Amino acid sequence: MRRLLVGMIAASLLLLSALPAAAAGPPAGAGEAGKPAGIACQQFGISVLQSQGLLASVARNGLEYPIGSGDILPFRDVLAVHRTNPALANQVLTDYAIALGIATDEVVAALNEACPTN
Repeated sequence: MRRLLVGMIAASLLLLSALPAAAAGPPAGAGEAGKPAGIACQQFGISVLQSQGLLASVARNGLEYPIGSGDILPFRDVLAVHRTNPALANQVLTDYAIALGIATDEVVAALNEACPTN
């Protein structure tokens, strides 16, 4: 009985905490459907890293850019670039797609849609 009561209280608190946020509408800077601008670009970049088996390594060690420079961007900065400057993220992703040999027409089209350059 006690577990049921604790569960009900926790569920009620969760619902109550969500009400003010939902009533306030999308956050400032929100893009399409209330998602932050650039989130589609960030999700695309993460999916590229996952598909190439590189996500854990980049999350742990950062990303070298420009390629061959030895300059390492921390993962949090890589994510921030995708959210705040999709055109720059497009260039980085394009460079890596070429280097990885995955820059097919389909990948480039998906990249341009997720991370517009305009």
